[in-house]
Amino acid sequence: MKGKELNLKQIDLKHEPTLRELFRKFFPRAQSFATQLLRDKMTAANVVQEAFLYMWEKASVFPDEPSFKAYLYYCVKNRSLNYIRDHRVERHMEELQEAWADEDAVDRLLIKQELKARVLEEINRLPDVRKEILLLRLEGNSYDDISRELNLNINTLKTYRKQAYRELRGRLVDLGKYVLGFAGIIIWCI
Repeated sequence: MKGKELNLKQIDLKHEPTLRELFRKFFPRAQSFATQLLRDKMTAANVVQEAFLYMWEKASVFPDEPSFKAYLYYCVKNRSLNYIRDHRVERHMEELQEAWADEDAVDRLLIKQELKARVLEEINRLPDVRKEILLLRLEGNSYDDISRELNLNINTLKTYRKQAYRELRGRLVDLGKYVLGFAGIIIWCI
């Protein structure tokens, strides 16, 4: 199915290419979400795999992608809570209990993960030089370092950066208020 987008109007997880595509698309996001809750990337990966397996076994048909995504995050959240309960994870327990007690904190975490994924998707669609500038900047490189690495004049680099931000704002207009402070949202997301 490479190079072809799946028609995900109705999602049937028993259809293997659909399951593979959804796993490829959503596993990294769901793992990042679970990692922030569990503080362990390997445990988070296992929890997300279990969530996908559960969904495949029990709830295999969804009306659309947003329904699938909502149920996936619901399953990941519950499996994370079960893991904490069953394994009596002591380190960070107070911090996790506070986060779970505050549903808004979980919602903010989920929104942050989705925004991060969306912003990175759009950055990766930019022309090469603009994409490289933003990715290097997100890694913490200074403008001088980026200028040397890409062999660009500093003013040219800043012009490309402004063009990239302008293009990203246009592509992310559906995010509404989150895009107003675009440089801030990128830093907050990443």
